[in-house]
Amino acid sequence: MLALSLCTILLAAGLASAAGLPVSDRAPASRALDGQELLRIGDLHAIQNHFQEAMPYYQRALAAFRSAGNRRGEATALGSMADLLERQGRYEEAGLLLREVVTIRAAMADPLAHGRALLGVGRVSEASGQWAMAQRAYEQAEALFQQAGDRVGRGEARIRLGRLLTGQDLVVEGRVLLQAALADARERADRGQQVPALSAIGDGYLREGAGAAARPLFEEGLALAEAQQDLRAEAGLRARLAGLAGEGGRPGESMAMARRALALYQTLKDRGLEAETWALIGSLSLAEGNFVLAAEQHERALTLYQALRDQNKEAASLVNLALIYEAQGLRQDATETQHKAILLLQSAR
Repeated sequence: MLALSLCTILLAAGLASAAGLPVSDRAPASRALDGQELLRIGDLHAIQNHFQEAMPYYQRALAAFRSAGNRRGEATALGSMADLLERQGRYEEAGLLLREVVTIRAAMADPLAHGRALLGVGRVSEASGQWAMAQRAYEQAEALFQQAGDRVGRGEARIRLGRLLTGQDLVVEGRVLLQAALADARERADRGQQVPALSAIGDGYLREGAGAAARPLFEEGLALAEAQQDLRAEAGLRARLAGLAGEGGRPGESMAMARRALALYQTLKDRGLEAETWALIGSLSLAEGNFVLAAEQHERALTLYQALRDQNKEAASLVNLALIYEAQGLRQDATETQHKAILLLQSAR
């Protein structure tokens, strides 16, 4: 009887899935679930990465909110659906939904929610290579957060916009925004924003060939990332520092940094960045003259890129292998591998 009562309570709260119990489509009194209840069930599936199970609940929530004329609920449901699509790499579909959210939030005259929706539009636009659209979204979001006096939101918008500009070789313009964001984050003791700001400013210096200016920024960011136990940020900063140490003639430090970054990406199950780190380690081994080990490491990167169906990076791995074969005097192997790389690049166009 006790177990039955507990099950009933969990179902009524929409928490059966979290307890390992099957999620019911019915409310306890046999009434239709309302939008908020449907959202909660969808969220439970989304937390567990059950994307196919979560989406129908979000769609039903959206329909319920629209039927009731609840615009705020409609925007929330659309945002939840967009988040699922973004997590699956379906950026253009997510962008369509987020632009609907922006329209609703703008009509509600809620600058904070409007700004957060614009950050989402910027994110998915950037991920799909729509740089101009991403830039406009970040600029509009920054203005809205400024209007609302939200320093945290303004800082995030500045960091994203500054990083975007830096990636487009507008390093000076990006640095102005990033340094302003960094100064404000330091004043607020916001480590979560200091780390990406430091990383992005350092990346700008790397683009300018100023590794000496980038290194202390990366080191400061690494210390903060370790303190926060931010594994992804730590891995990225260690990979950058590994590259700088390799260029500076410090092979031991470089390899140790790169191997730690690799272990972190494997823990995070990020195969794309794991592949990039294997390629980095392979290049470090090649610089040390260890051709056999370098070939093995680049082959690991190649295997991962093949699994990810990233033909451009697969071709880059083949080029790296061709260079190793050439250095070993294996001319036929080098020529055949180069030919494979050319064919892949042609098919990827």
